[in-house]
Amino acid sequence: MINNKKVESPFERLGLGIVPQVVAIDGPLRGRTFYLDEPALSIGRLVSNDICLEDPFVSRKHCVIRAEREHYVIQDLNSANGTYVNSERVNTGLLKEGSLIGIGASRFLFKLPEDLRSEISDPRIDGFKSKPGCSGEWSFAVGPNQVGRSQVFY
Repeated sequence: MINNKKVESPFERLGLGIVPQVVAIDGPLRGRTFYLDEPALSIGRLVSNDICLEDPFVSRKHCVIRAEREHYVIQDLNSANGTYVNSERVNTGLLKEGSLIGIGASRFLFKLPEDLRSEISDPRIDGFKSKPGCSGEWSFAVGPNQVGRSQVFY
């Protein structure tokens, strides 16, 4: 919904910039942008996928990106060589603004529209609250404590 007007048409959503995007930044599709204007986006070697990657390291049905409530997730479909989010192999992974997706020799950048960026946050950060009277800005340093374990200082 934009300015109390419900946006129904995918073309309206694209024009208003309210559709998440997957941008190919490396690989054979480099420079192409794909829009998540459907509930799911399939990626794989078969031409029936929404994004078809002609790459021997990509499975026929490699992975899918889908909207789940207000979040976007990527799910590996038991591919032989895996799906990576920010260099970590995942079976299912939460996508956030700027997430890097690795599939075979291709790399994609996940981009959210402005209005969704604040709604999808990192749950590891959500638990931090500022002390009363503080500005709410945080600085962190991680270092060993007296027993050799890492500790967060702020």
